[in-house]
Amino acid sequence: MRRFFSTTLGHILIIISCSTVITFLALSTLLFIPKGPPGPPWPWQTTYHIASVVKILRGMQPEQRAAVLDATQHVDGLLFKLVQQPTRCTTDTFNTWDLAKTLSWELGDKYPVAVFSCNAANPRKDIQVIIPLGGSHLEVMVDNIGREPTRFTFPTFCAILFLLTGIIAMSVWAIGRIISPLRKISEKADLFSRDLAVMPIQEEGPLELRRVAQTFNLLQERIAHSLESRSRMLAAISHDLRTPLTRMRLCLETHASERVSTKLIKEIDLMNKLIGSALAFIRTGSDGEQSEWVDLDALLTTLSDEYEDAGSAIDYHGQPGLAVFCKPDAIQRVITNLIDNALAHSHQIAVHTTQAADQAIIEIIDNGPGIPAEMLERVKEPFFRLDAARNERKGSAGLGLSIVNDIIKLHGGTFTLRNHLPTGLIARVVLPQAPTPP
Repeated sequence: MRRFFSTTLGHILIIISCSTVITFLALSTLLFIPKGPPGPPWPWQTTYHIASVVKILRGMQPEQRAAVLDATQHVDGLLFKLVQQPTRCTTDTFNTWDLAKTLSWELGDKYPVAVFSCNAANPRKDIQVIIPLGGSHLEVMVDNIGREPTRFTFPTFCAILFLLTGIIAMSVWAIGRIISPLRKISEKADLFSRDLAVMPIQEEGPLELRRVAQTFNLLQERIAHSLESRSRMLAAISHDLRTPLTRMRLCLETHASERVSTKLIKEIDLMNKLIGSALAFIRTGSDGEQSEWVDLDALLTTLSDEYEDAGSAIDYHGQPGLAVFCKPDAIQRVITNLIDNALAHSHQIAVHTTQAADQAIIEIIDNGPGIPAEMLERVKEPFFRLDAARNERKGSAGLGLSIVNDIIKLHGGTFTLRNHLPTGLIARVVLPQAPTPP
């Protein structure tokens, strides 16, 4: 039962509304159908039915009466038939006397009425009424003494249908009124978690939902302000660090010996690279770059040619015309980081692009030493370094795969690593082709 109700808010509200409607229909059925408006007391209801049939048959030819009787069979517990000489029952009860009196009053002296009880054990059942009718007799068996006829009339049906329609319409409106703002908040929250761009939500709906939207908008602003403050602080730190490094480099280039200056300049370049990598990691997703349609095949072809011109061996096989909606510079940084990482451990790599189910797939395959299976996820953590197979390379801050992972997540994609048999590693990037709806 708990699993049945542990679903979306829309489903829960629909369940509650349907339960309310079903309960309403059940109560309406119990209240309206069996009871209905009060009718005349017994035996007047039976008297009216019998008298009506007699008056209809009175003005008809004998050969036409059978068709009328066939249409009136079993009406409210009455069974009509024409007989020449009926077999009369012999018992009289208070019920037979009451029915005989009302029939005589309704039909008059033209129709001598005889009423008997055919079931002495239960005088409320099987009352026989015999009325002479033009050379034959109309025999009526009565079996509705004390019953209240069902009165599920057309007005009652229309009233229940109108109420049911109103309840369903109001329920649909109320559910939409609640679910629509919640869905917008959920979509904005998901988009903000991947893009970190402030997109205020319109404050609409009930008071509680307006407060939720207001709180979420305030939360976005605080997070964006915090990220901006952190970026400014780190940029200032980077500037303060790079200024003395630049002075040291100038001093070494002008005063130190060539052997010492070359070594120290390399260390200074390494420090600058580490600072740049740290800033790139921190600024991931907050650089304000706009998304646009990018021809992924053209981008990878250009990058492959540039690497080959620099002396690297890259075997590229792509799907022509494959395009994705992304941030161009960010995706280029992803591909560059993955190619650099593969070339650092392999002399030749392969790059493949394919399309599957509105997704673009990029695979970068090398034939290096690979990564232990238990470390495939940990290598995507910031500053994590391997001790063995893929040892740290000089100038690496341990942030390349972390930056790749964060950028791909911001685009709503996935980034996975798996070993390639017999040796090597496959870096797989899956990106949605269509833009994420706002």
